Amino acid sequence: MNRGAVNVRLSDDPERQNALLRSITWGLTKMAASTSWGPDLDWIASDKDGHLAVFTTAGLGAIPTRVTGDPAGLVAVMVDVERLRGFDFEAEGSIQEPARIGAFGFDYAGDRHPGQYIAGRPYHRIGQPPAEPLSVESLGPDAANYLRDVCFPRLCFGDSREIVVEDAFGEIHRPTDWDQWSRPELLHPVAPRPEPPGDEPQSHT
Repeated sequence: MNRGAVNVRLSDDPERQNALLRSITWGLTKMAASTSWGPDLDWIASDKDGHLAVFTTAGLGAIPTRVTGDPAGLVAVMVDVERLRGFDFEAEGSIQEPARIGAFGFDYAGDRHPGQYIAGRPYHRIGQPPAEPLSVESLGPDAANYLRDVCFPRLCFGDSREIVVEDAFGEIHRPTDWDQWSRPELLHPVAPRPEPPGDEPQSHT
């Protein structure tokens, strides 16, 4: 996350906002279409208390189809986060040190990257908890509505060290059709794969 190079907020810069949407759309589609390693992506969800967390796929973590199917919703969250917390998102939408934007952080790799998708493997809590957690209630209607769907309604991020995405969402995308030491009951909610996207969009900064 680059805090110094960009002065105009996403909310005031349609060109930047469209570039971010193109980049995130490409990344999510690439991941959903992949049958091997996918791109390393960040996505954002809420918990039962309305707090936010950033989930880093490490190229293998599962993502709810509500996320892969709505890149504009994720961008809406980023627009509001930037407005409220004064951080500038990079063109690809990566989010380093989630606590700095008031979010918790979870990473599929954890302390030891598994090297492949494993059904039921959790995202692991990383980094420090936010000193001032950002709340869904502070976001605009588009972002808030998105996060009410991309929600872990039984979990509190502050109390969670590990989170299994497949347990919370009815349908997911994952970047492989194979796994090892899997939980078979978690292999069924995989959504149909889209066609792979074309070339990655170029950022213009």
